[in-house]
Amino acid sequence: MSETEIYQQQCAEFRALNAVFWQIPLIMMTLNGGLWFALASLELTDTGQRFILVFAAVANVVFIVALIRLRLLMSALLARIHAVEGAMTAPLAKITVVAFCGLLLLAALGAVLAALNPGAVLATTAKPSPVVVCVDDGQTAVAARTLTCTPAAPG
Repeated sequence: MSETEIYQQQCAEFRALNAVFWQIPLIMMTLNGGLWFALASLELTDTGQRFILVFAAVANVVFIVALIRLRLLMSALLARIHAVEGAMTAPLAKITVVAFCGLLLLAALGAVLAALNPGAVLATTAKPSPVVVCVDDGQTAVAARTLTCTPAAPG
């Protein structure tokens, strides 16, 4: 395999890794949002809520490790690409991974803190309002009409 083919293969591999790198935060935003939406929407016991929150925290930590590992692979590959090109490494090359990991860590800490007392953090689902039937007397002018309202029969 020639130097040019190796270089092209390394660039293609870097592009593929870069695509995965940028997909991870989107996956985690979707996962976190979905889990918090489920907690707000479903009537779960405190134990069920804790389970979901701990799962969210663990998932965030696992993806922090995955992001760091992926960035290390990308750095090694980028160093080989730069050696061929003669390019210099950017001074703030790792700021994106640090920012993503910081946000994931914040989400994990929020989930852990919420898991300590989910009842205090998560609002309970509101009971549905009773149905009320109102009847217009239809006898007088619109401004003077009165409504007679009674609770609707169950069912």
